[in-house]
Amino acid sequence: MHERGCIPQQKGKHMKILTLSIMIANELKNMIEQENLKEGDKLPSERDLCEKLNVQRLTLRSGLRILLQEGIIVSKQRSGYYVNKPRVEKNVFHLESTSEAIFQQGLKMKMKLLHLSKMELNKYLSAHMRLPLGTKVYELQRLRYVDDEPISLETTYIPIEIVPDLEHYDLQEQALYVILETAYDIHIDHSEQEILVSTADDFAAMSLQVAKGEQLVLQQGLAYDTKNRQIEYTESLMKIERFVYVN
Repeated sequence: MHERGCIPQQKGKHMKILTLSIMIANELKNMIEQENLKEGDKLPSERDLCEKLNVQRLTLRSGLRILLQEGIIVSKQRSGYYVNKPRVEKNVFHLESTSEAIFQQGLKMKMKLLHLSKMELNKYLSAHMRLPLGTKVYELQRLRYVDDEPISLETTYIPIEIVPDLEHYDLQEQALYVILETAYDIHIDHSEQEILVSTADDFAAMSLQVAKGEQLVLQQGLAYDTKNRQIEYTESLMKIERFVYVN
Protein backbone atom coordinates (compact mmCIF):
# COMPACT_ATOMS: atom_id res chain seq x y z
CA MET A 1 0.00 0.00 0.00
CA HIS A 2 2.81 2.38 0.79
CA GLU A 3 4.50 1.93 -2.59
CA ARG A 4 1.26 2.42 -4.50
CA GLY A 5 0.56 5.59 -2.55
CA CYS A 6 3.91 7.09 -3.60
CA ILE A 7 3.30 6.81 -7.35
CA PRO A 8 0.83 9.71 -7.78
CA GLN A 9 3.08 12.04 -5.77
CA GLN A 10 6.07 11.30 -8.01
CA LYS A 11 4.00 11.75 -11.15
CA GLY A 12 2.59 15.06 -9.91
CA LYS A 13 6.07 16.35 -9.10
CA HIS A 14 7.30 15.31 -12.53
CA MET A 15 4.41 17.09 -14.25
CA LYS A 16 5.10 20.25 -12.23
CA ILE A 17 8.76 20.27 -13.29
CA LEU A 18 7.82 19.55 -16.91
CA THR A 19 5.31 22.41 -16.97
CA LEU A 20 7.87 24.84 -15.52
CA SER A 21 10.42 23.73 -18.11
CA ILE A 22 7.95 24.45 -20.91
CA MET A 23 7.18 27.87 -19.42
CA ILE A 24 10.88 28.75 -19.31
CA ALA A 25 11.34 27.47 -22.87
CA ASN A 26 8.48 29.73 -24.03
CA GLU A 27 10.01 32.69 -22.19
CA LEU A 28 13.32 32.05 -23.95
CA LYS A 29 11.56 31.85 -27.34
CA ASN A 30 9.83 35.17 -26.64
CA MET A 31 13.15 36.72 -25.66
CA ILE A 32 14.77 35.57 -28.91
CA GLU A 33 11.88 37.03 -30.91
CA GLN A 34 11.53 40.29 -28.99
CA GLU A 35 15.26 41.01 -29.06
CA ASN A 36 15.31 40.08 -32.76
CA LEU A 37 18.16 37.60 -32.33
CA LYS A 38 19.20 36.05 -35.65
CA GLU A 39 21.03 32.93 -36.73
CA GLY A 40 24.45 32.85 -35.11
CA ASP A 41 23.63 35.42 -32.40
CA LYS A 42 24.72 34.45 -28.90
CA LEU A 43 22.26 34.20 -26.03
CA PRO A 44 23.12 35.87 -22.70
CA SER A 45 25.08 33.77 -20.22
CA GLU A 46 23.26 31.31 -17.96
CA ARG A 47 23.83 33.64 -14.99
CA ASP A 48 22.30 36.59 -16.86
CA LEU A 49 19.37 34.48 -18.06
CA CYS A 50 18.70 33.25 -14.51
CA GLU A 51 18.59 36.84 -13.26
CA LYS A 52 16.47 37.98 -16.18
CA LEU A 53 13.90 35.19 -15.81
CA ASN A 54 14.20 34.98 -12.01
CA VAL A 55 14.80 31.21 -11.99
CA GLN A 56 17.41 28.81 -10.68
CA ARG A 57 20.10 27.50 -13.00
CA LEU A 58 18.73 23.93 -12.96
CA THR A 59 15.31 25.20 -14.05
CA LEU A 60 16.85 27.39 -16.74
CA ARG A 61 18.80 24.46 -18.15
CA SER A 62 15.64 22.36 -18.42
CA GLY A 63 14.13 25.12 -20.58
CA LEU A 64 17.29 25.46 -22.65
CA ARG A 65 17.25 21.68 -23.18
CA ILE A 66 13.81 21.95 -24.81
CA LEU A 67 15.09 24.61 -27.23
CA LEU A 68 18.08 22.43 -28.04
CA GLN A 69 15.80 19.48 -28.77
CA GLU A 70 13.61 21.64 -30.99
CA GLY A 71 16.66 22.90 -32.87
CA ILE A 72 15.99 26.54 -32.03
CA ILE A 73 19.40 26.97 -30.40
CA VAL A 74 22.74 25.15 -30.47
CA SER A 75 25.29 24.76 -27.71
CA LYS A 76 28.98 25.39 -28.31
CA GLN A 77 31.31 23.93 -25.71
CA ARG A 78 32.93 26.57 -23.45
CA SER A 79 31.23 29.30 -25.47
CA GLY A 80 27.50 29.28 -24.74
CA TYR A 81 24.19 29.05 -26.59
CA TYR A 82 23.54 30.44 -30.06
CA VAL A 83 20.48 30.91 -32.25
CA ASN A 84 20.36 28.03 -34.72
CA LYS A 85 19.53 28.07 -38.41
CA PRO A 86 15.75 28.25 -39.04
CA ARG A 87 14.10 24.85 -39.43
CA VAL A 88 11.54 24.07 -42.11
CA GLU A 89 8.19 23.43 -40.44
CA LYS A 90 6.15 20.60 -41.95
CA ASN A 91 2.57 20.03 -40.82
CA VAL A 92 1.81 16.35 -40.28
CA PHE A 93 -1.93 16.87 -40.79
CA HIS A 94 -1.95 19.41 -43.63
CA LEU A 95 -0.91 18.46 -47.16
CA GLU A 96 1.57 20.92 -48.62
CA SER A 97 4.69 20.58 -50.70
CA THR A 98 8.07 21.14 -49.10
CA SER A 99 8.53 24.10 -51.45
CA GLU A 100 5.34 25.70 -50.12
CA ALA A 101 6.46 25.19 -46.52
CA ILE A 102 9.83 26.81 -47.25
CA PHE A 103 8.44 29.79 -49.15
CA GLN A 104 5.81 30.46 -46.47
CA GLN A 105 8.61 30.84 -43.93
CA GLY A 106 10.41 33.32 -46.15
CA LEU A 107 13.46 31.12 -46.66
CA LYS A 108 15.60 31.17 -49.80
CA MET A 109 15.36 27.87 -51.69
CA LYS A 110 16.74 26.34 -54.85
CA MET A 111 16.69 22.89 -56.45
CA LYS A 112 19.41 20.98 -58.27
CA LEU A 113 18.32 18.31 -60.73
CA LEU A 114 20.56 15.26 -60.28
CA HIS A 115 18.90 13.03 -62.82
CA LEU A 116 15.69 12.23 -64.69
CA SER A 117 15.24 8.86 -66.35
CA LYS A 118 12.59 6.35 -67.43
CA MET A 119 12.27 2.95 -65.80
CA GLU A 120 9.85 0.12 -65.07
CA LEU A 121 8.52 -0.53 -61.60
CA ASN A 122 10.28 -3.30 -59.71
CA LYS A 123 8.63 -5.29 -56.92
CA TYR A 124 9.58 -2.77 -54.25
CA LEU A 125 8.19 0.26 -56.10
CA SER A 126 5.19 -1.65 -57.43
CA ALA A 127 4.13 -2.42 -53.86
CA HIS A 128 4.63 1.17 -52.68
CA MET A 129 2.89 2.77 -55.67
CA ARG A 130 0.16 0.10 -55.84
CA LEU A 131 0.64 -0.17 -59.59
CA PRO A 132 1.36 -3.27 -61.72
CA LEU A 133 4.89 -4.59 -61.93
CA GLY A 134 6.58 -3.16 -65.02
CA THR A 135 4.56 0.08 -65.12
CA LYS A 136 6.68 2.73 -66.86
CA VAL A 137 7.56 5.68 -64.65
CA TYR A 138 9.85 8.67 -64.50
CA GLU A 139 12.50 8.57 -61.79
CA LEU A 140 13.30 12.11 -60.73
CA GLN A 141 16.06 12.88 -58.23
CA ARG A 142 16.70 16.37 -56.92
CA LEU A 143 18.72 18.03 -54.19
CA ARG A 144 16.99 20.80 -52.25
CA TYR A 145 18.95 23.76 -50.87
CA VAL A 146 17.96 26.38 -48.30
CA ASP A 147 20.29 29.36 -47.98
CA ASP A 148 22.82 27.49 -50.17
CA GLU A 149 22.93 24.49 -47.79
CA PRO A 150 21.73 21.07 -49.07
CA ILE A 151 18.94 19.99 -46.73
CA SER A 152 17.12 17.14 -48.50
CA LEU A 153 17.69 14.51 -51.17
CA GLU A 154 14.41 13.66 -52.90
CA THR A 155 13.65 10.80 -55.28
CA THR A 156 10.22 10.82 -56.96
CA TYR A 157 8.48 8.29 -59.21
CA ILE A 158 5.61 9.37 -61.52
CA PRO A 159 3.76 7.20 -64.12
CA ILE A 160 4.81 8.27 -67.62
CA GLU A 161 1.28 7.68 -68.89
CA ILE A 162 -0.14 10.61 -66.92
CA VAL A 163 2.80 13.02 -67.38
CA PRO A 164 4.17 12.40 -70.90
CA ASP A 165 7.14 14.54 -71.94
CA LEU A 166 7.94 15.56 -68.37
CA GLU A 167 11.58 15.94 -69.39
CA HIS A 168 10.63 18.99 -71.48
CA TYR A 169 9.91 21.04 -68.36
CA ASP A 170 12.32 22.90 -66.10
CA LEU A 171 12.38 20.61 -63.07
CA GLN A 172 15.20 22.57 -61.51
CA GLU A 173 13.60 26.02 -61.48
CA GLN A 174 9.92 25.08 -61.20
CA ALA A 175 8.14 23.32 -58.35
CA LEU A 176 6.92 19.87 -59.41
CA TYR A 177 3.37 20.49 -58.15
CA VAL A 178 3.18 23.71 -60.18
CA ILE A 179 4.19 21.80 -63.34
CA LEU A 180 1.62 19.12 -62.62
CA GLU A 181 -1.13 21.71 -62.21
CA THR A 182 -0.28 24.05 -65.10
CA ALA A 183 0.92 21.55 -67.70
CA TYR A 184 -1.15 18.45 -66.91
CA ASP A 185 -4.16 19.77 -64.95
CA ILE A 186 -3.23 17.40 -62.11
CA HIS A 187 -4.11 18.66 -58.63
CA ILE A 188 -2.67 16.80 -55.66
CA ASP A 189 -5.48 16.25 -53.17
CA HIS A 190 -4.27 13.90 -50.43
CA SER A 191 -1.38 11.62 -49.52
CA GLU A 192 -0.24 8.79 -47.27
CA GLN A 193 3.05 9.60 -45.57
CA GLU A 194 5.40 7.69 -43.31
CA ILE A 195 8.15 9.38 -41.28
CA LEU A 196 11.11 7.25 -40.23
CA VAL A 197 14.72 7.60 -39.15
CA SER A 198 17.36 6.44 -41.63
CA THR A 199 21.12 6.74 -42.04
CA ALA A 200 23.19 8.31 -44.79
CA ASP A 201 24.80 5.96 -47.31
CA ASP A 202 27.76 7.09 -49.43
CA PHE A 203 25.64 8.94 -52.00
CA ALA A 204 23.36 10.65 -49.46
CA ALA A 205 26.37 11.63 -47.34
CA MET A 206 28.12 13.19 -50.34
CA SER A 207 24.96 14.96 -51.55
CA LEU A 208 23.93 16.37 -48.17
CA GLN A 209 27.49 17.02 -47.00
CA VAL A 210 27.18 14.88 -43.89
CA ALA A 211 29.15 11.95 -42.50
CA LYS A 212 28.32 8.46 -43.73
CA GLY A 213 25.99 6.78 -41.25
CA GLU A 214 24.64 10.06 -39.87
CA GLN A 215 20.98 9.93 -38.90
CA LEU A 216 18.50 11.49 -41.32
CA VAL A 217 14.73 11.85 -41.45
CA LEU A 218 13.16 9.63 -44.12
CA GLN A 219 9.75 10.81 -45.29
CA GLN A 220 8.17 8.50 -47.83
CA GLY A 221 4.69 8.35 -49.22
CA LEU A 222 2.22 8.21 -52.06
CA ALA A 223 0.26 11.25 -53.26
CA TYR A 224 -3.11 11.14 -55.01
CA ASP A 225 -4.95 13.67 -57.17
CA THR A 226 -8.59 14.77 -57.07
CA LYS A 227 -9.49 11.73 -59.21
CA ASN A 228 -7.85 9.47 -56.61
CA ARG A 229 -5.10 8.41 -59.03
CA GLN A 230 -1.64 7.47 -57.76
CA ILE A 231 0.42 10.42 -58.98
CA GLU A 232 3.77 10.29 -57.23
CA TYR A 233 5.71 8.21 -54.77
CA THR A 234 8.55 10.11 -53.08
CA GLU A 235 11.34 9.22 -50.70
CA SER A 236 12.98 12.24 -49.09
CA LEU A 237 16.12 12.05 -46.97
CA MET A 238 16.30 15.18 -44.83
CA LYS A 239 18.73 16.62 -42.33
CA ILE A 240 17.22 16.21 -38.87
CA GLU A 241 18.40 19.62 -37.66
CA ARG A 242 16.76 21.46 -40.58
CA PHE A 243 13.20 20.12 -40.28
CA VAL A 244 10.58 20.06 -37.57
CA TYR A 245 7.15 18.42 -37.73
CA VAL A 246 4.21 20.30 -36.21
CA ASN A 247 0.48 19.73 -35.94
